[in-house]
Amino acid sequence: MQIHTKKLVRCLSAPRLLDCSALGNESNEKKSKPLTQEGDRMSIKDDDSIQTVAQPHLPLHIRQQIADWKRQAQHAGNESTKNDSHHLSMPTPHTMIETGLTFHRDIKEGSQRFRWNLLFNILLWIIVPFPLWIPFISNRIAYFIIPSIQAVFVGMWIIISMLALKNALILYLNRYHDFSRMNATTKNVNIHHIVAISCYKEPIELIAQSIQTVANQTEVHKITMIVSFEERTPNKEEKCQLLKKQFGQCGFTRMLFTIHPYGLPNEIPGKCSNSNYGLRIGVQQMAIPDQETDNILVTTCVQQMAIPDQETDNILVTTCDADSKFPPQYIAALTHQYLKQNRPALTTIYQSPLFYNWKLDGLSFFTRVIGLLRSMLMLGALIPFNINTMSIFSYSLSLAKKGNYIHPAYQMDDIICLIRWMGVTQRRLVISMIPVPVLSGPTSGETIEKEIIEWARQARRWTIGAAEVFHYFVIKAKRIPIIAAFSWGISFMIYYGILLCSAGLYGVTSMVSMLLLVRDVPPIITLIMYCLFGAQMATFLVAFIIDMFIPKLLDVKECIFVLRNLFHFLTTPLVLLVYSLVELYALHEILIFGRKVCKHGASAKTAL
Repeated sequence: MQIHTKKLVRCLSAPRLLDCSALGNESNEKKSKPLTQEGDRMSIKDDDSIQTVAQPHLPLHIRQQIADWKRQAQHAGNESTKNDSHHLSMPTPHTMIETGLTFHRDIKEGSQRFRWNLLFNILLWIIVPFPLWIPFISNRIAYFIIPSIQAVFVGMWIIISMLALKNALILYLNRYHDFSRMNATTKNVNIHHIVAISCYKEPIELIAQSIQTVANQTEVHKITMIVSFEERTPNKEEKCQLLKKQFGQCGFTRMLFTIHPYGLPNEIPGKCSNSNYGLRIGVQQMAIPDQETDNILVTTCVQQMAIPDQETDNILVTTCDADSKFPPQYIAALTHQYLKQNRPALTTIYQSPLFYNWKLDGLSFFTRVIGLLRSMLMLGALIPFNINTMSIFSYSLSLAKKGNYIHPAYQMDDIICLIRWMGVTQRRLVISMIPVPVLSGPTSGETIEKEIIEWARQARRWTIGAAEVFHYFVIKAKRIPIIAAFSWGISFMIYYGILLCSAGLYGVTSMVSMLLLVRDVPPIITLIMYCLFGAQMATFLVAFIIDMFIPKLLDVKECIFVLRNLFHFLTTPLVLLVYSLVELYALHEILIFGRKVCKHGASAKTAL
């Protein structure tokens, strides 16, 4: 564990702690209390009581530095008390905490360009141009093998569409289930929930809409709500004040606000580092009884206060984005699924199917088509084949603690968590579907041009993220049992490297080859190619069929004229082709520039 000295000095300085009185906690204001050192312990002096917290085991020279810093902080505190110009506010059940602790060990640099994501590029270079050169080797082989490969790709889409229809039917059949009533029959097991939302520059109205759907849960009294902002978030104190005022009394067990410091070592800005920080601070605060919080000053030297291990199996964590809308039964359905499966705390991650119908009917065909296909791919591929969770997912706190929470040096928290947790559990994790849909915000923009730019920006970011986590997986695969590592690695490579990145471009080159390069094509082969194209379009139609009834479960009102819907359906191959071209660009960008392009640029959500 490292101590970031600059941040530590700031946090040990009395004026640096955020004033929680701005959040309506005026009654908790207290004067600065001098810090004293007793061996390896730090205490907060008070006339009435002394609350001590253990300091982590640190080398002697680090402890000496901390002692010097604390003496400086004590001097600053005494001066502040004399001048009566500053005060400290103690944390409360609804509090904002800012510390400077980095929770992760040093990150090994490794090669910045020659990384395992090169396998994605190699797949592209082999698959996409194959139809263009094979006719020059053998014309007869060409008109047999080109359609055969295309048939494999179409077969993948057919399997995905069938599984998607099956899971969509499960969602529809569960539309009237009262999961809260079903959970009430379960005795002697009390499941608590942490819902952690990561925020950066999203509009406060958007964040409030998302939190409101959590406040509307049928089991809201079982939820600890954590709202995590970034240090560089504009007007973060005002945003916390508004959210505290609106949701502080809505029924949450506890509502916490955390500010993730900028520039911590071994981190990159993004959801991973934000979620990692917010969840750790939230768990630390959950272990403190409400009546004790006024007597504890949180600094970087506070040791993480552990929730008893036997209790972490009964705490489920849900991580989400600032543009998430949960149905009222989400928490109850998650609890029901968890208990129904006999609390598989260390073997299962939970994923609710995501639908992107948040004002989707008013967006361009590029955004809408990709949104519908993403929902179908989650229903038919990501969940059934246990490939990865996405954006909004749930897991037990025991799994998070065993896996050292979330890796702060990567950008895709969903896939990174899955990989590192497979290593600590020594097995391939199961992704279990929560039988209720969740609404997630699509990319958007004030104009059609800005919307398409955001669409391409997100596609690029996802592709770079997938390539980077594949490198992470290969490096960590030696810690995972060989069968689990091999099966997951192949599934991931087929889905991202072949189905999403290569198959669409192969469809174009195969068509060009069959029309211009392959000679004397038998009529039956031509007919097969047309049939494959028809089957491919039929799988796309499934996404539009699912869109006809599932969004209604989320109480989404859409207005799409039938001819416009038909136009969107017919342009699906074009949209996928452009998407594949963006992925082609992204994979070569990471090939040329290396890991420095692996940054999390949040998509604009102002139009939502």
